[in-house]
Amino acid sequence: MQKTFEKLIERSDFKDGFYNKQTLPQKYYKFPLCNIKGDLYPKEKIELDNNKHKHSGPSFDQQNELGLDIHKSYDLSVITKERYKTLYDWMHSWHLKNPIGQIHNQQPGQAHTFHMDVINSYNNYIADPKDKKTKVKRVFVFLNDWTAGQVIMSGTKIITGWKKGDVFWFDWYHVPHGTANFSRTNRMMLQITGETTPAFEKLLL
Repeated sequence: MQKTFEKLIERSDFKDGFYNKQTLPQKYYKFPLCNIKGDLYPKEKIELDNNKHKHSGPSFDQQNELGLDIHKSYDLSVITKERYKTLYDWMHSWHLKNPIGQIHNQQPGQAHTFHMDVINSYNNYIADPKDKKTKVKRVFVFLNDWTAGQVIMSGTKIITGWKKGDVFWFDWYHVPHGTANFSRTNRMMLQITGETTPAFEKLLL
């Protein structure tokens, strides 16, 4: 029986390249896309939503089918104006329309295995899969400097060596990705999802 990951990767233009261990073409990612000046690290106490934010659907299934608990892959905190006003205001002033965001903290020893995103969390804004494929963008913004042992892998591209404020963009629709932290310190980043704008497309160019 075909698992969820194998079903989802069928949509990817990079499927054969991924399985054949080919170099990921640069049209699928940009690192760093830019660097955000100033300290975005939350001044407020971070409230974890691991037990409140229940994963379901393909995101959950891809981990569960391997016998893994996605809630133990990383800690998350949903960004709201009431919780993190500075982060929320910055996010809404940046280059993505109707952004939604989460703080992701990956503790030493945690990992999130290769998966394909579906982004059902953005259905309130764009629900049609065809529109979502072209209009919805996702970036990671690193909240602290890289430490040896912290890894993000998009397709066959290994991402390391980031500086605080670096922004990483990848084509979520086509590129499988995973993360791991085998360092001795936490890896903190923002995950921001939103609708593309001319300003964002200019950054990509």
